[in-house]
Amino acid sequence: MGIIHLAPVGRSPGAVTAALAHLKHVYEEQQRTGQRLGKSVLPRRLGYPVEQIVLFVSDDVYRARPGSLDTIYNQYGAYIPIRSYLEKDKVKVVDIIAEFAKKELSDGKLALYARRVDVNNFENCFRAIAETVLALGRPDDLGKTLWANLTGGTNILNAALLEVTFLSGLINSLYYIFANEDERRFLQPLSTDYRRFVEDYWRDVPVVKTTFDERYRHLLFFLSASPQDWWETDRLFYALLQEFSESFHSITLELFQKQWLRKMGREIDWELNKAGQETGRIGITEEGRKTIERLEGDLFHTLVQRGEAPLVDVQELRDKLEQSRVEL
Repeated sequence: MGIIHLAPVGRSPGAVTAALAHLKHVYEEQQRTGQRLGKSVLPRRLGYPVEQIVLFVSDDVYRARPGSLDTIYNQYGAYIPIRSYLEKDKVKVVDIIAEFAKKELSDGKLALYARRVDVNNFENCFRAIAETVLALGRPDDLGKTLWANLTGGTNILNAALLEVTFLSGLINSLYYIFANEDERRFLQPLSTDYRRFVEDYWRDVPVVKTTFDERYRHLLFFLSASPQDWWETDRLFYALLQEFSESFHSITLELFQKQWLRKMGREIDWELNKAGQETGRIGITEEGRKTIERLEGDLFHTLVQRGEAPLVDVQELRDKLEQSRVEL
């Protein structure tokens, strides 16, 4: 069973291809020796390291309007060029990755997808990544082995990828490739020594599966459903304690105020008197209501649950992903 790689990508295709070429090199070496190589990032028992690649790209990058960085398709482990892509030629980043994948990674079964997202809109990025992860690694099934590359793309896009990873627990490995400006031009590693690549370029990011904060959810939903606009903080705490005793019985009013209310600067607001001073009463904000809509959505529920039937149509998500397939 191979690995599916999720990879945000900007104008540097090497941010995606170098890692995949490295994994292929390590895999072939492990197959040759019949044992796992020391300091290898690739578990020995996994199959061919690249089964599918899912790119997340902006419209501009997909259409190559800003142009690609000068890119060199080099011989593995050397500066020797096989082909050069010049910025002035406006070659699409996706096309460069597709050509490389077909020549270097494909055994005739590799699938490549390029899903276009608004890379500056968190919710759009989150939805696209969540749908893709659920399509490939559904939480009630064995799913696929998913790895995520954090090297390319915007900070917002990678923040969404991290949030999906930690909420869902469906992504096995997070990594990024560190390289200087000159090295980023190359599609393949510049050394055949896999240990050097791991030590100098490869960085693993620990994956910690998180649980959702039910107190946070109870608080938002209680305020949203309340017929009154403002609540005294102590009355609010005791009302929540009475209705959700299991969640709130172990904390104090002071802890509730400091670790929940004071941390929720966007979702709740403190009432001000005519002098502009806080009255000690709080109410839900419009941003808080938007957060509730997000938490109530079937996509979010499916993402955070484990071992239960999805609330979304997984086949529909797979069909949606299939529309982003790039021919190799």
